[in-house]
Formats: sequence, structure tokens, C-alpha cells
Amino acid sequence: MFTGLVERTGVVKQVTGESSGLFTLVVDPGPDFERDHGASVAVNGVCLSEVGHQQQGDLTFHVSHETLSKTSLQKAKPGMRVNLERSMRPTDRLGGHIVLGHVDGTGTITTIRKEESFYFVEILIPKTLSPYVVSKGSIAIDGTSLTINTLRDDDSGTHLSFMLIPVTWDTTRFADVQINDKVNIEVDMIAKHLERLSLPWKTTNSKL
Repeated sequence: MFTGLVERTGVVKQVTGESSGLFTLVVDPGPDFERDHGASVAVNGVCLSEVGHQQQGDLTFHVSHETLSKTSLQKAKPGMRVNLERSMRPTDRLGGHIVLGHVDGTGTITTIRKEESFYFVEILIPKTLSPYVVSKGSIAIDGTSLTINTLRDDDSGTHLSFMLIPVTWDTTRFADVQINDKVNIEVDMIAKHLERLSLPWKTTNSKL
């Protein structure tokens, strides 16, 4: 589990196996990014297991075809910056919101503009995710916990607007994104559970 508070950005060093059965992603996280073999790390909001055997240096991940098909990691290239967050410890404060690293789909950056010291960003998400977002609700964009300022529905999907403070812009990969870039979307887990609970299930044989 993660909080959506990005610890730092890393740089993709190597991408291999695009045409084979094993897609491997190597990321340089910078100095002093400690982890253990098998540790969970959110890379642009995607929960991946670190398969290397060193506590310092590059991070190595094996990425499944399912993950590639559902996330923007399929576009990962050497030199690209990615958001990194290690999994939450039981003693940590939940400063953002509950983020699982299970991406629900991708959205598209449609607007970026600077407004005084802040940055206005608008993202279009598909209609399939529209029921799970509300104004002033939480959402994870490339693993970054953000508050939705406003939303607007049309035939293309739902347009979400955000006002990013300077520290968020400077310490995440948002400073690198451009119009039409794809970003990973994870909607609020509670909204998905509530939808599931509201379905008219037959409970005759239920033991709950």
C-alpha cells in the first residue's frame, strides 16, 4: 500500500524484452534509496516488485504484459523520469490517501498552464472511470495523490482539473509532462468498493 506522496523521481536506464516474454525495466533511483529484494515500489503509480539483490543502486523490475497493456509503462524509454514511492510502513502517517498501485487505466493531459506560482493541469479520463471521481475527491495520477478541483463530463469522458503547488511540480515528473501525454490513473478504492456493495447480489447462500 502507498500514500501517493512521491518520494523522488528516478530515471529509466534500460528497457528490454519488448518483443519477448519478459519485459524488464531498470531505473536509477538516485543515492540512498534503500530497499530489499522483492520490495514493492510504485513506479509512476504502478506497484512493481524489485527483483534485484542489492540495497543500493539501480532498481530492476519485471513487468507483465497485463500491466503494460493497462498502464503508460508501455511507453517507458531510457532517460524518462518516473515517480518513485516505497511501500508504506505500519508506523507511517497516511499523508495522502490510500493508494494500492493497481492502475485502473490511463488518462490524457489536455491542458498545462502556469498561473502565478501554481500550475493548472487538466486531464481527460475515460467514461469507464467517470463514476468514481467527485469534485474535491482524491485520485492518484502517476502515483501522485491529488485533489480534484473541478470535473466536467462530455462525450469524450471526464475532464479533471488540478492546481499543483510548486513543490509537487518540482519533485514529481509533472514538470516533464506535455500535452497529449498518457498518465496512469488510480481512482479512489473506497468508491470502487461502494459500487460493488451496492450491486443487487443474491444473498441466499451468503455466509456473511
